[in-house]
Amino acid sequence: MRVHLSTITFDPYGALHLDLMAGDDPHGESRRRMNRIATLDGGAAFNDFGYSNADMTITLRWKTMESDKEDAVRRLAELYAQIRVSTDRGVFLAGIERYIKTNAESQLSLLVAEKQTGD
Repeated sequence: MRVHLSTITFDPYGALHLDLMAGDDPHGESRRRMNRIATLDGGAAFNDFGYSNADMTITLRWKTMESDKEDAVRRLAELYAQIRVSTDRGVFLAGIERYIKTNAESQLSLLVAEKQTGD
């Protein structure tokens, strides 16, 4: 799967794509905004506030690339609080939580703020 990253404001070096490792689902799990409260009778009460894209964490993993592409990813992580991420499920506004690079594999963890629409 190919994922595109770009800055929100103009930056001539702020757009790139990543070819993810085969078989990875970058979207991870889907959650609902829910909590459980123990009741005095031994049961439980639930508060369910539904699903929100803002609860999603996108984790991107790819084989470590040549240094100039890895430097471009590191630059995004160091300079921008939020970026746009385009995946097969849509375009998301996300904050970069963490970037990890090893000799064999690199990883980017993104906290989704919202799903972008065409409006």
